[in-house]
Amino acid sequence: MKILILTEGGRAIGFGHITRCIALCEALEEKSVYPQLIVNGDVSVLNLLRRKNFYRFDWIMEKEKLFKILANSNFIIIDSYLAEKPLFDRISEITDGRVLIIDDCNRINYPKSIVVNPSIYGDKLNYSRKNNIVYLLGKDYTILRKEFWNVPEKKINKKIKNILITFGGINNYDLLKKIVNFLKVKFNFNFYIVDPRKSRLTAKEMLNLMLKSDVCISGGGQTTYELARVGVPTIGVCFAENQRLNLESWHNKGFIEYVEWYNEKNLLKKMFLAIRNLADYKDRIKKSKIGKNCIDGNGVERILSKMI
Repeated sequence: MKILILTEGGRAIGFGHITRCIALCEALEEKSVYPQLIVNGDVSVLNLLRRKNFYRFDWIMEKEKLFKILANSNFIIIDSYLAEKPLFDRISEITDGRVLIIDDCNRINYPKSIVVNPSIYGDKLNYSRKNNIVYLLGKDYTILRKEFWNVPEKKINKKIKNILITFGGINNYDLLKKIVNFLKVKFNFNFYIVDPRKSRLTAKEMLNLMLKSDVCISGGGQTTYELARVGVPTIGVCFAENQRLNLESWHNKGFIEYVEWYNEKNLLKKMFLAIRNLADYKDRIKKSKIGKNCIDGNGVERILSKMI
């Protein structure tokens, strides 16, 4: 079975799409199926794609090159915010609907395919429910990297000692420094900072940091699902409009303390109040349980059972 995965990523837009696609690769490899990735991205994606079979080119602009590659494929997976409807339509036509599309916001009127919205709010969006589309919507289809399928039990400490700060692929070192300098004056914490300017952490390294951390300050992307899976009480900061609904939904579930936008004047004050709220041991236990109860680590397997 030849499966092709089309996605995008890089310094400007982050690595969430690629991370999800690598998780699907890992699950397929467990079944002795070895997909080929085509990634529209800059050189910053190369570290993530080590030991994977991939091409790197702008498949949205270089359509003829793309069509030649996918002509002999049995199935296509697409995870993209940049591709537009005519390209989805053409790929579905070429493959007779043997397409799995990962969508976060009901972005396009999709053609014949399997549409997966793996977000905490996915089943709440008003999808058109066409007869020629299979819809897999919501938290039961969350896509996590292999290391997060089965995770050790996380210990919730009586007092906050270790703070993890990660904003995904977003390069905002000045904000990281500002937050750490502010919190060091207010609290006696150990800080673990994921700096996107340096080499990216492996999934195992990130899991170990999450298990060690009492609280995480995070952007609103794919990392929130890994944090929920592990059960790390989290403070969410919004960096882009496509993160807002995710953070609001996690906040409404009771898992995330949402301090809203990264560029607000009173961000640091909100962060101080959020940490003070999380100082309550029972509240952190509650939030940890909410996260783990929402994300069980079996989302990828559920998707592949429908696809294969």
